[in-house]
Amino acid sequence: MSLFDSVDSPQDVRRLAVDELPVLAAEMRAELIETISKTGGHLGSGLGVLELTIALHYIFDFSHDRLVFDVGHQCYPHKMLTGRKGRLATMRMDDGLCGFPHPEESDTDLFHTGHAGTSISLALGLAHADKIAGNDRRTVAVIGDAGYGAGVAFEAMNAASELDLNLLVILNDNEMSISPTIGAMSRYFTRLRTGPLYTGAKRELTEFIKHMPVIGETLDRSIRESASVFKSVIAPGHVFEELGFEYFGPHDGHDLPRLVHTLRDLRERDGLTLLHLQTRKGAGCELAADDPNRLHGVKPKKTVPNDGEAEPPLGAPVPKRPAYTTVFANKLIELAREDDRIVAITAAMPDGTGLVEMERALPGRVADVGICEQHAVAFAGGLAKGAYKPVVAIYSTFLQRGYDMVFQELLIQDANCVLAMDRAGLVDDGATHHGLFDIAYLRTMPNSVCMAPASAEELEAMLAFAIEHRGTVGLRYPRDVAPAASEPVAPIEFGKAHTLRDGGDVILAAYGEMVPVAEAAADRLLAEGIDCTVINGRFAKPIDVATFGPAARRARLFVTLEEHALAGGFGSALIEALAQAGVSIPAMLMIGIPDAFVEHGTRGRLLEKLGLTPEGVADRILEAVGRPVSAPVGA
Repeated sequence: MSLFDSVDSPQDVRRLAVDELPVLAAEMRAELIETISKTGGHLGSGLGVLELTIALHYIFDFSHDRLVFDVGHQCYPHKMLTGRKGRLATMRMDDGLCGFPHPEESDTDLFHTGHAGTSISLALGLAHADKIAGNDRRTVAVIGDAGYGAGVAFEAMNAASELDLNLLVILNDNEMSISPTIGAMSRYFTRLRTGPLYTGAKRELTEFIKHMPVIGETLDRSIRESASVFKSVIAPGHVFEELGFEYFGPHDGHDLPRLVHTLRDLRERDGLTLLHLQTRKGAGCELAADDPNRLHGVKPKKTVPNDGEAEPPLGAPVPKRPAYTTVFANKLIELAREDDRIVAITAAMPDGTGLVEMERALPGRVADVGICEQHAVAFAGGLAKGAYKPVVAIYSTFLQRGYDMVFQELLIQDANCVLAMDRAGLVDDGATHHGLFDIAYLRTMPNSVCMAPASAEELEAMLAFAIEHRGTVGLRYPRDVAPAASEPVAPIEFGKAHTLRDGGDVILAAYGEMVPVAEAAADRLLAEGIDCTVINGRFAKPIDVATFGPAARRARLFVTLEEHALAGGFGSALIEALAQAGVSIPAMLMIGIPDAFVEHGTRGRLLEKLGLTPEGVADRILEAVGRPVSAPVGA
């Protein structure tokens, strides 16, 4: 039996001898690589913190102490040691393990975290609560070098010195986020890595001066100044100690015996402490380590249909359609070649948003601002004021972090900017990553425009329209294959919907990626004797009352369809606009995401569960009109 086979809990880890821990790490690493290469998931980040995770559970008891992972996608080794190793093969699958910490899975997962930079704030809150309650606990936050560049991390460290707390912050420095870490902090970390070891340098200098014969007492009053001079020589601008944290490092984050020794010492230290570890993302898997950007997230081996795509018939050619992200990126390059005022912005996601291709094709026309979504949006506001045409390529869920900047730096200024919101709708990673609220948080503010394409061709047309439109446009599209348009794309007119088919019984008003679903549902309903009008909404703001009003007046049933929260979404906007225009709707059915957080799972399976498939939509409409749900067409 392997050593890992005997480890089912942190208590089992603590029973091992220190010299057995590297063996445990090797076995866990092999298991992690084999399993995640099959299931898909965040491989590189977990491999990078594997030794650290073992050492943390060896020294601390997190059934009592507190552990907070920043972002959380590096938590796979933690899950393996906290009673979940038998479910590792279900990672990010329906009813399986979440790819991030999840409190419902384990008491050692305190928060469901998926966005960067918040761990120090959360840990400070925990430590402060324990101090008030008189609890004797230790709190540890693990944050990456890229996450540390987020503004909220600085805010937390700035506030920490005022609270007189015991807190250990571990800086996991692998020079990477998903792409290489950028910015002044990245360069600062490089100086720390390549400079002399600074562990306790200020303290050691102080003790040295105090014990100097004769002149020690004379110099005592100048110790602070002397230490600062020494500090500036060996580590210029040492921000951690200026913020009140005693700094240790940088240390090798893969040296398990030394990690155990260091953490044992730091566990007993009071006050604010920062341990700087150098790790290698993807360590132990050469493919991941050599290309940590590509293997940040591993796609599963295709043993079942994924992302809602049907398996092609045996022997049939596999159709290859580009993803919405690819369509966006290619069209943006084309437009930027024609207009040198177009500048793209990404918040540490050049690969995920497709902008990595624009970086290569048009050097200097893409700005990567790091994991700083607020800054990305405000930066775009400045570019717009400077007569440029900024396009912020950002995931829908991450744009939520820049909400106030959208409000003040874009909309109040009536800035010309495109918010290209990728991953709008459902994704594999769960509640923190689903883009289900962008219509609601954008449309309520003046000067905003909300658009969504139904096909690859429509995305191209909408992007060109949005860049030339005066004002701020939110353009949303999913992480999915971009279908071909069912007919030639009609020109994009501001605030105008487009009627795709005209029927007499049911009005199907669909938005974005749900338009093809509505068309397919209409085909199924026609086979049941129900004739549908299908309208591609195109805009969630403004609403085309001139098109939807007459349709609503003659509808037996008016249906809205969207891959967004029903509260505040496209359907809500449509009802509000028609009500203000005095249009009454005899019967209404709104289909979308209910008022609950959606757990993780494959996109295709989630769409099925929520009834956002042609079959699910058709069945809901049949029930609404009082017709029995029939067997699937062709069954």
